[in-house]
Amino acid sequence: MQKIDRLPLSDATQSKLVDLGRRVAAAEDPKHEAQALWTRLDRGLKNEIQAVLASMSSGLERCMYCEDSQGTDIEHFRPKSSFPEHAFSWLNYLLACTRCNSNYKRTKFPLDAHNEPLLIDPTKDDPSFHLLLSPTTGLYVGLDPKGVTTIDVCGLNRDICTAGRINAWTSIECLIPAYAKAVRLGKSNSADKILAALREYPFQSVRAAMANLFVNSDNPELFLSDDVLAAFKDFPQLL
Repeated sequence: MQKIDRLPLSDATQSKLVDLGRRVAAAEDPKHEAQALWTRLDRGLKNEIQAVLASMSSGLERCMYCEDSQGTDIEHFRPKSSFPEHAFSWLNYLLACTRCNSNYKRTKFPLDAHNEPLLIDPTKDDPSFHLLLSPTTGLYVGLDPKGVTTIDVCGLNRDICTAGRINAWTSIECLIPAYAKAVRLGKSNSADKILAALREYPFQSVRAAMANLFVNSDNPELFLSDDVLAAFKDFPQLL
């Protein structure tokens, strides 16, 4: 899970969302109205929302929760069934895969004793403050209640994701020295392709974890090879 920078919608689309939100607020049954309006939402409006979310996501349009599968669903962080007032709020939308959205998170939205979300919103929260990735197991460890709850509700430690993170670690560990070698040999075309592959690889949180170990760990050599350490040192664009 990565920190995501939220981009703006067009003024026209944002204005339409505001109008829809007002209709929900004025309705006798806001929950029913929110669901009905969302079901009938203009296809062009929905396409723009999804396109902007896709451009925000890590890798190649990866799910903002698991980073494994392509994000295909506009996910309401605060479920519209419980929070109809947020059904048409741009700040409430994330991009999720069907597995995370429909099989795991669904309409779950746990709150703490102060009614604050116990789930990580990657457009507002920095996941690295709440989650620690184990390079040996591919598992996330929750650093606080928000991290623990997010792992559970979103199924971040399901087997296919942990295996994917381990595979990503192995692949990225090979690509980083390959990039350094290509640059040193003056093969700029190859270097550009490798760097693009590194930035678009699934599970970008793995690459971020490697960079964090290099920058912040007292003993990065325990987890990173000499070739990776040398590449990070010489080519900061890899971080």
